[in-house]
Amino acid sequence: MTLIARTKVAALATAGLLGLTTLAQAAPERLRGTIESVTPDAVTVKTRDGKTETVTLAGDAKVSWVIPASLDQIKEGTFIGTATKGENPMTALEVVLFPEAMRGTGEGQYAWDEITDTTAGGAKVKSAMTNGTVKAETAGGPKVKSAMTNGTVKSDAAKDGTRILTVNYGGGQSSTILVPQTAPVVTFEPANRTALNTGAKVFVVGTRNEGGFTATRVAVGKDGLTPPM
Repeated sequence: MTLIARTKVAALATAGLLGLTTLAQAAPERLRGTIESVTPDAVTVKTRDGKTETVTLAGDAKVSWVIPASLDQIKEGTFIGTATKGENPMTALEVVLFPEAMRGTGEGQYAWDEITDTTAGGAKVKSAMTNGTVKAETAGGPKVKSAMTNGTVKSDAAKDGTRILTVNYGGGQSSTILVPQTAPVVTFEPANRTALNTGAKVFVVGTRNEGGFTATRVAVGKDGLTPPM
């Protein structure tokens, strides 16, 4: 191989590595905690792990309220998100009802991170996310490990306060999810940066790189609510 050829190969390899580094830096990350301070373009968050994070707000960062909802609001065609634990079937740790404008958000099933299991003593459990179209069926059955499910719902009967949601998320794939009566149920409401106040509980989605953490979406618990997702 000539010197020129070797130089071209090295350049391509370097470009590839830089591309992989950029992709790694752009991987989404989630923060959960309480706002300690606010500036026009950033918030300082005390995370649930006791760390302090300075979060820069992207210019187009979306801000929304998280407000209480109920399982009774899950009707046929409702698009939901649910973090779950266990498998075959999974058990919901929480359920989010997405407004129509957010239909289709993150459709699919993928790894999530640890969240608080408010349905069983508040311990942290590993979870996954499933976004898709849901069919709610009759309830009753065992409890299991964690995942997140977003999808469209069809609602049927309930039993002993428990629901069974079959979530379809494209390509003929689906998951069955038990929703205990104790699982928190919330929805989103439009907001802006004035919702970012000291003491507010937040769920932040963004990316981390050498410049710090930049938020693309901030969900703020309204009236002291802690976002359960």
